[in-house]
Amino acid sequence: MLTAMYIVVMVMMHAWHDHYTWWSDSLLYVAPLLFLLLNYFQQSSAPRRILLLMGVASLGMLLHFIMYSLSLWNHHIQMQTHILLFMGMYATVFLCASCAIIYMMEYVREKAFLQQGYQMVWRQYRQEAQKMHQLIDETPLAVLAVDAHARITAVNQMMLRMLQQYNPRLTNVDIIGRCYYSFSEEYELLSKDDFMLARVLSGEPPQSEVIQHFNRKYLVRTASMRNQETGEIVGAVGMAHDITELSQLRAEMGNMERLSLVGQMAASITHEIRNPMAVVRGFIQLMQRKSPEHLNDYYAIVMEELDRANMIINDFLSLAQNRIVEKEFMHLHDIISNISPLLWADANMRGQEIHLQLADDVPKLLINSKEMKQLLLNLARNGMESMEQKGLLTIETRVNEGAVELLVHDNGPGISVAVQERMFEPFYTTKAKGTGLGLPLCLSIVERHGGVIRIESEVGCGTTFIVSFQVEANAAYEKSISVVPSPSINDCSGETSRIS
Repeated sequence: MLTAMYIVVMVMMHAWHDHYTWWSDSLLYVAPLLFLLLNYFQQSSAPRRILLLMGVASLGMLLHFIMYSLSLWNHHIQMQTHILLFMGMYATVFLCASCAIIYMMEYVREKAFLQQGYQMVWRQYRQEAQKMHQLIDETPLAVLAVDAHARITAVNQMMLRMLQQYNPRLTNVDIIGRCYYSFSEEYELLSKDDFMLARVLSGEPPQSEVIQHFNRKYLVRTASMRNQETGEIVGAVGMAHDITELSQLRAEMGNMERLSLVGQMAASITHEIRNPMAVVRGFIQLMQRKSPEHLNDYYAIVMEELDRANMIINDFLSLAQNRIVEKEFMHLHDIISNISPLLWADANMRGQEIHLQLADDVPKLLINSKEMKQLLLNLARNGMESMEQKGLLTIETRVNEGAVELLVHDNGPGISVAVQERMFEPFYTTKAKGTGLGLPLCLSIVERHGGVIRIESEVGCGTTFIVSFQVEANAAYEKSISVVPSPSINDCSGETSRIS
């Protein structure tokens, strides 16, 4: 562009006829060379760019000097000394200015690159710092950090919530920058007897202890933070982990292990008791035959109590045995139909009624028929015993939010909330002759089938036991066994697919 502008100016000034003026400017000679060296110039380092510029400039000035000397020779003019000095000074100034321009360009370019790199690193640092801050805030640990002078530099949200138990209006602004020692004494922070952070700041290894804080138990650990290069201690961090639930769970697990051992021993003992009780009952029956008739009432009482004790033993063994039961796909309505004659007979003896409300869209379930019969019998008889004569017991089935529900409702006096909370405790009963094992046995059966049992009751409005079985697990299993080849026509075994 400069070359074109130069030619246009020369034409407009009518200087084209002056060969000296036209050809003495070295720009016309070096312009093509500049285009050829452009890519090399862009890819070169700063020193090479300066050398390249000085070489091209020197070549141009040499061509200018040659053209100027030839012009003087043609005009028979002798070159004067002051002209040579002026040309030398001009060449020196031009070369120095060119080098200065290249240097300034490289300096500005380098600063721009450094600034761009610095901004990129700063953005990455801020992003990582924000991620780390969010991570520390979301961690379930309460975290507090101090510098080498024990001044608080950071707290996360969990630590802030702990401190807000003392002062609900406390914020990060009130904490950051304060001396840890005075702050810890004010809020009883991180240590129950001394300053753990002070010990790690003095160079001691990480410290750990368990403290009690507002009826919560915390595992506290402190550690020093060191400079990676010098190893100098630059601060410390304290972390508190709420282990209240974990401690309670460990205690419960210990109690469960002891109760399981006691249950196994009790099951073995009760199993051995049944044999002598059977012998005692047999001999009492023989004694009754040879005794006077006026003693029959006494024998009946003894027989009734023996049967009651045997029933308690059977219920206890069923509850204590954590056995694996065989399950098969069956319809809940089939079990209700099989057991309904027994329930109706029991209701007729009590002067009560049973009403069945069975839904049409109830699918099959993977269940054990014997345990389902026992579950239904226990719940139905429990409802009958709570009602007076002319009571109504309703057995209902329905599908609710992907679960098959069995409802047993009675119109008895209802159950208070305090009693409901203890209904499934073994040996807890409100009946004069109850064993307190019927409902715990029902709970055990429901849990073995992956179900849930709950109570809905109000005093004076009756009671409803609701048992829910999820359909998804049963459907998944049914789909998995549907790919099994069906038995051939000659196979007459007719066995149903089962799972243990």
